[in-house]
Amino acid sequence: MTAARRARPEAPSEIRSGPGWASLVLAALLAVGLGYLLWAFVVSPNLPDPCGVELEDIGGECIGVTDGSSAKWEGLEQVSERIKAENDRIAKDPHVTIALMISMTSDNSEVRKQILHQVQGAYLAQYRANNDRAESGDPPKIRLVLANPGKARDKWLPVTDRLDEMARSDQDKLRVVFGFDVSVLNTKKAIQYLTNDKGIPVVAGSLTGNDFANTDRDQKQYQGFARIAPNNTDQADALVNFDKGLDLRHAVLVEDGREKDDYARSLRDAFQRKLADSPHNPYTFVSEGPDTEGSLSSEFRRMAVNICTLSPAVDNVYFAGRQTHLRQFVNAVAEHRPCKDRKITVVSGSAASTLYSDEQLNWEALRGDPEVGRKGVEVVYTSYSHPDGWTTGEAPETGGSAAAFNTLRSYVDRSQQPPVGPIGETDIADSRVASAYDSAWTAITGIRVHTENGKIPGLRAIGNDWDSLQGVDKVQGASGWICLDTAGNPYNKAVAVVRLDPEARAPEFVGLAWPRGAPPAKAPQGTGSCQIPKDR
Repeated sequence: MTAARRARPEAPSEIRSGPGWASLVLAALLAVGLGYLLWAFVVSPNLPDPCGVELEDIGGECIGVTDGSSAKWEGLEQVSERIKAENDRIAKDPHVTIALMISMTSDNSEVRKQILHQVQGAYLAQYRANNDRAESGDPPKIRLVLANPGKARDKWLPVTDRLDEMARSDQDKLRVVFGFDVSVLNTKKAIQYLTNDKGIPVVAGSLTGNDFANTDRDQKQYQGFARIAPNNTDQADALVNFDKGLDLRHAVLVEDGREKDDYARSLRDAFQRKLADSPHNPYTFVSEGPDTEGSLSSEFRRMAVNICTLSPAVDNVYFAGRQTHLRQFVNAVAEHRPCKDRKITVVSGSAASTLYSDEQLNWEALRGDPEVGRKGVEVVYTSYSHPDGWTTGEAPETGGSAAAFNTLRSYVDRSQQPPVGPIGETDIADSRVASAYDSAWTAITGIRVHTENGKIPGLRAIGNDWDSLQGVDKVQGASGWICLDTAGNPYNKAVAVVRLDPEARAPEFVGLAWPRGAPPAKAPQGTGSCQIPKDR
């Protein structure tokens, strides 16, 4: 090219139109903000509240107190509807409120069944109190609310504060909190707060831990507290009195060493006292929680092997622990013990009452196989009640009655159809319906015996006088007489001894046992009075 290359002229600067990137970002943020405000103020209020208006979402759980209208708990839908309907029906009548306080949720399907049965028992007591012609004439009517402290019972404080508000309210007139079914530290804290700090009477349900009781009228660790179930010491005494032929040389203890579980600890202490003359040291495991499976299976298998090697040979194992771990243990003994030619009996406390409904229990292994010389494993336990306890066999004349149990049974039988039900699938064999029913009925009786001329009693009048429920004013519980002493404890309360029947895959009633060795003394002149001796 002969001519000099011409310099390329610079392109003119490009003229841009429209907003810059900063403006676009700002616009996007404004759009998001406006969208959120639109959702928050227009859309969100119209969405259903996952916990309802009465309950609060705390840590993903619906916590608080409800009259049934906000019960968002799995499996409790039908019975909650019936509670709400009954509460609405008596709303214009003179009434008081009682509160069932238990954990209303669980990740464990078996525990959810127990929860359902307890809510059903509480509702049936309410329905009977308000509708039974023999009872409904006694004022006041009963309003029932459900109080949920959470799966771990660790959210008890906001719940008890709400219950305290209801106790001071002229509209709610809360008079008793009842239920309380697991003897753990959070349960103790809640009871102490309600009774000692707030002055609200409490009736425990299926609690059997020794530390959940007053030992003396003048030195009460829980003011205004009563219980309906025999504690673990009473149950152990009843077992020993029932089986006086036990040879302690052939017995060993398996115990849960986990802290902060008064049920396991007090049952362990009670069994240790009874097995003091056993030549065998206890076997100890440590669970992770009342309903937590954990990693105990291999440890229990090793225990099963070692128990077979003991000398003198062991044929009775006393188990101090919760139902979940009892199931793991008996499965291990039934499946893995080398001494299958020897029958082993495993004895435990009332937490075993729901073992029969555990889907992971190996019934086939428990049954054994005589054709190959493999003997079975027998499971025997104490239970708060059993359907056959007062209705079959040779029931004693005192301590309970078939009529009282059949009253509960009649309501259970009617609970699948209006007007009583439907309340969901029922099962009275695990004693949870009966314990909640008896706990509620004790609370109701305590309120009504102090109601004079229609005047509703105060908290102090009820809580300071639980021992009025003795003599002719005893509570005719479905499980037996509830005869409260000066400390609010049931005197010589009947204990059902039950064994698992592998053929029927159901609990089989063995007999009634008594902490004092025999049923209550017969009252003079046929009064039906329960008598508490001075020296007991």
